[in-house]
Amino acid sequence: MEMMPRQPRPVEIDEAGELHSLLQSCDSLSKLKQIHAQIFRSNLHCHCFLASSLVHLYASLSSPLCIHRLLSSSSSKPSISLFNRAIKIFSKIPSLCFESLRFYRRMVRSRIEPDNFTYPFLFNSCAALCDFRHGAEIHGRVFKRGFLSCIPVSNALIDMYGKCSELGSARLVFDEMPERDVVSCNALLGAHARAGEDMVGARAVFEGMLERSLISWNTMLVGYVNSGDLAEARVIFDRIPCRDYVSWATILFGYTKNGEIDSARDIFDAMPGKKTALCCTAMISGYAQNARPNEALAIFHEMQRSCIKADAVTATAVISALSQLGRHPELAHWITEYIDREAIEQNEYVITALVDLHAKCGNIEEASQLFQRIPQPGVFPYSALITGLASNGHGLRALEFFRKMQIAKVQPDYVTFVGVLAACRHTGLIEEGLRFWDSMIRDHGIEPDADHYACLVDMLGRAGRLQQAYKIIKSMPIGPYPRALGALLGACRTYGNVEIAESVSKELFELEPENTGNYVLLSSIYAAMEQWDDAARVRRAMKEKIKPKLPGSSLVEEFNSRPASNKIAISPRGYL
Repeated sequence: MEMMPRQPRPVEIDEAGELHSLLQSCDSLSKLKQIHAQIFRSNLHCHCFLASSLVHLYASLSSPLCIHRLLSSSSSKPSISLFNRAIKIFSKIPSLCFESLRFYRRMVRSRIEPDNFTYPFLFNSCAALCDFRHGAEIHGRVFKRGFLSCIPVSNALIDMYGKCSELGSARLVFDEMPERDVVSCNALLGAHARAGEDMVGARAVFEGMLERSLISWNTMLVGYVNSGDLAEARVIFDRIPCRDYVSWATILFGYTKNGEIDSARDIFDAMPGKKTALCCTAMISGYAQNARPNEALAIFHEMQRSCIKADAVTATAVISALSQLGRHPELAHWITEYIDREAIEQNEYVITALVDLHAKCGNIEEASQLFQRIPQPGVFPYSALITGLASNGHGLRALEFFRKMQIAKVQPDYVTFVGVLAACRHTGLIEEGLRFWDSMIRDHGIEPDADHYACLVDMLGRAGRLQQAYKIIKSMPIGPYPRALGALLGACRTYGNVEIAESVSKELFELEPENTGNYVLLSSIYAAMEQWDDAARVRRAMKEKIKPKLPGSSLVEEFNSRPASNKIAISPRGYL
């Protein structure tokens, strides 16, 4: 007698319900595997609602391999709904979007045809990964299968092309849609907004919309901000019927990005109701970027008084403001303790900013310990630590970290080489510094800028190689940089080279006519060589060309002169 294949037995409601309840209360991968085994032993793994729950839970626990095994364990062909469930869930997990594409490839190999529910999530995954190649490939399959007439599929396709910076392709899909909805228009507006391109075309689409959502208004606002057209951004902002926190934050970022910080403050003060964290962060970042740290910290103080929770972006902006106040180690310790105590996410940007702040305050050991918190440091943390070590006289340690960076195969950038050259300058490793200079240009394709030339010239000048340093300045592709010239003038004083000092100072007087330091330095060089008449002549020229200025104040002095509510105060609760 021929054996019949084993079929799922009829589901007892109590048994299936009990297993489903166990799944609903499952909170760990080990427990889920135990329940899965029980389902398999009961021959219930082919039943849709249990299989669907297993897929959802395995995905939520970031275990795609278990889902693949689940699909393989089925005695019959897995249903399209299970594949769609897996593809949908992983498309919403940024770190696992690629798994959606893996399930799609398996789906095709299993001869299961994707449907109109499959493709939108595939395009969402391609968009999250900026994977234009796979997105275009799936587009071809959608075209052949006739799914472009499905509005959600085309909407997701437009969004994918926009996020992959393929504005032309997004526009082509939009123009060929037989029917469109507000989401279609928003997807195309988003493509324009991200690129900040062809806002005339975007405006035509926007004005032609019969129905506009708040997303439509905000997307146009983002587009004008990204294109740098603040006048039109303000027009759109003023026309928005009902603004939300995104509307306010976007216009604030637009003004601060363009240096119009006072206009941003006017808008910030006009905001109705309680300020949001995003808007406060926009102002803090704007003040910090425009070298106005006192106002940045005053906004942060108001955030704390209003019990507005800071996040990682806020913390990074506050650290940037603190770094502009000079060497205040106690403030560096305070903000580090605040971030720890408030459980603010310590991502690579936050820790890099802390490393930079502690290094600028001379807290080298603290900076090094913070660096160790990053599991796999990228170029920014390495550059911050290398530059910090070099500027604090720890040149050999800086070069040691640069070697670690090379071993880890982290590609250095121009900031890294500023730190490396500074390290060689402080340690007197001239030949090694020259080799790094050549490697920077030849191996890494980095064109030297003002900071690189200043380090190189200072390094050679300290070693007494003034002629070589002067030749480098004269061979610079763009006119001499004041910092490089100033470094060489300082070396001329050390080694008593009047001839080069006169040539260098002549250029400096033209580039920085108001800088009294250059006059004083040349005068002291003449005095050291007992050329008293020349020294007196330079001092007279300085008095004739430079008008006396009113006494100024430092950032810290200005901050401390403000009312008590705006001062930095480290309280037991850690509030500013």
